[in-house]
Amino acid sequence: MKDLAIAAVVLVAMVTASAADSDRPPAESEFRAGWVAFASVKPGPDGKLSLGAQQEARVAAAARMEAAAEADPGNAVYQASLCYVCLAAGKYARAAEAIDRAIKLKDDDPLFYMLRGQAQAALAHMVPQEAGERILPALTAFEEAARLDPTNALPLVQAASVAVSVGRMDLALSRIERALERPTARLYRLWVPFDLHPERDASINAWQYVQYGYWTSAAARCQNVGMALLSLGAQKMKDEDLDGAARGFRKALEVGRAVGMAEPNLFITVHVAINMMEGAYGGLLQVAEAGHGGNAEQWRGEMGVLQIARTELQNRLQVYLNRLKEDPPETADELLALESDSVERALLGMGLTPVSKKETEKAPEAG
Repeated sequence: MKDLAIAAVVLVAMVTASAADSDRPPAESEFRAGWVAFASVKPGPDGKLSLGAQQEARVAAAARMEAAAEADPGNAVYQASLCYVCLAAGKYARAAEAIDRAIKLKDDDPLFYMLRGQAQAALAHMVPQEAGERILPALTAFEEAARLDPTNALPLVQAASVAVSVGRMDLALSRIERALERPTARLYRLWVPFDLHPERDASINAWQYVQYGYWTSAAARCQNVGMALLSLGAQKMKDEDLDGAARGFRKALEVGRAVGMAEPNLFITVHVAINMMEGAYGGLLQVAEAGHGGNAEQWRGEMGVLQIARTELQNRLQVYLNRLKEDPPETADELLALESDSVERALLGMGLTPVSKKETEKAPEAG
């Protein structure tokens, strides 16, 4: 579980459009068909998803989203959805065009600017030798998302990850600092209908495949930031700068905690948080053993706590999958509530407060 393999909660959805789609307006039918196509990835003989099969599904989805956007050119959601499927299909220039169109139609949605940032970052990486300078439009887009959602740390962490990916730690550090000043980290939802198939379990599979794919990518970019901070701490250790090393490891710990408490509470984000926090505690243990920065036994104890949380998370994943099979939720909100409840004990064991607990603590007393 050292990687994002826990994203196995994302199930393969080999689905077909609902018969009711024939009664919908053409643009809406194409929009829904686009998501159906995106999720209709056929596994190979070994039961695994090949990159070729995924790419084939994404290209097909892009064609249907193009049709939806052409049929209703004033619909910003169709344009933004086209951006996302084009990003997934590697059509970066088209993705940038689509999200620019979406923002012209609706300029106050932070998710639109997050997608613009991702599209611009992908374009920058197409010229690797110039990527360090070409990422500025991407950072500008993430900054606008952060402005529109001023309590959410996620846009700034995503911006920091883009900077880290091209070796611009100078651009990343200030954004990490600002992100950690914010009280929440919220993951945005794509516009995926929850009823893409007449059968509820197939619809859930399709929704999970698309939505969790996006969230897994966001979690991976957060992990990228944490790894950069851990590397910074390790370099400071090598340079015998124990104060600097401790600062780097503590900052990685803070990012890990923020990811662990991201809303909604998910298996993938808690898993990433455990990895980041474990690395940070390991670094702080090295600092302590070098005679600086606290009690080594404290950090050994914290690492032991995380191992317990990791085991608990694995156990709860199986319980969650069983509950999902026995009584499939009827809405996305119910699905996410079930997952939040499932990861609660692991979060509490890590000293983090689940979303459900935070909401309870804020609620006024009855009577």
